[in-house]
Amino acid sequence: MENEKWTDGINLNKTCKKYRVSLWQCPQFLFLAMGVVIIMAILATFTIANRYGEPEVSAVVVLSLTAFLLVVGNMIIKAFERVALTSLSKSEFISIMSHQLRSPLSAIKWQLNILMSANPKINKGIPDEALGYFDRINEYNERMIKSVNDLLVVNRIEDKDLLLRATEWDLTDLTERICENYRQFGFAHNVSVEITHEGDTKVFADEEQIKLAIEHMLDNAIRYSLKGGRVDVHISENCGVDVLWKVADNGIGMTTEDQKRVFDKFFRSKDITLYQTEGSGVGLFIVKSIIELSGGDVGFSSEEKKGSIFWFTLPTQKGITSKNKKIMK
Repeated sequence: MENEKWTDGINLNKTCKKYRVSLWQCPQFLFLAMGVVIIMAILATFTIANRYGEPEVSAVVVLSLTAFLLVVGNMIIKAFERVALTSLSKSEFISIMSHQLRSPLSAIKWQLNILMSANPKINKGIPDEALGYFDRINEYNERMIKSVNDLLVVNRIEDKDLLLRATEWDLTDLTERICENYRQFGFAHNVSVEITHEGDTKVFADEEQIKLAIEHMLDNAIRYSLKGGRVDVHISENCGVDVLWKVADNGIGMTTEDQKRVFDKFFRSKDITLYQTEGSGVGLFIVKSIIELSGGDVGFSSEEKKGSIFWFTLPTQKGITSKNKKIMK
């Protein structure tokens, strides 16, 4: 992974296209150009000083090169400012649009709930066929609300503004409640969901944020499982230092190439889209960010066509950091 990042940094053309700027506005290129100019300036000054031995000539050369370096340095600063402002504008746009979308989506949700209620005074005269359409609309609306909420979480993570309120609670209890809600979703995909646990599974973390992480883990495991498959969730105490949570599926797995980017923001495998076109590709990015901010660790193992195992750990006490990548090896 590190070698790949280093190679991308050397490929200036690829990097500049990634930032969507020209070569002369690309910070990496300008930084490299400035380094080359500094080396040339040192060599030129040394050569001129040795050949002419006149301090006036050397001073003029040094001043000229210094002025040139100032110009290049200013270009680098401007380039970084442009990248920073673009990132800030995009972040503010996502935040504003997400908040603007939440209000109408919430209003639609509550109005649909009223129309779909069992109160005969409200839904009297509404045909069953129409109620079926309401169910579909409600499903799509919930999906939109989830997507908007995910974008807000991503925005807070990138702005380092995600607040975690850690308390002590039982990870098994939370997982059982979530699994109960997801069993119907699994049934719709012809996938069973089973949960097992052992030992003391109390953790010290933000329950609401961990709930979001588990939901993304389960959602992925069910969506990418083969029909008639099974998703197994197991929770166990790990040496009294932390608690291990893992989910295994017998789905399509991942290629070696996809595994390198699985936690990247907005990454979606080309092969996976053949099986499932839904999703924005931020789920595992959110999971990794929340778990690591909680003092835990996250990882996975996967084999193409045979399934995947995703796992994370959480500390059991305040102030203890959980870092146990070796547990899955």
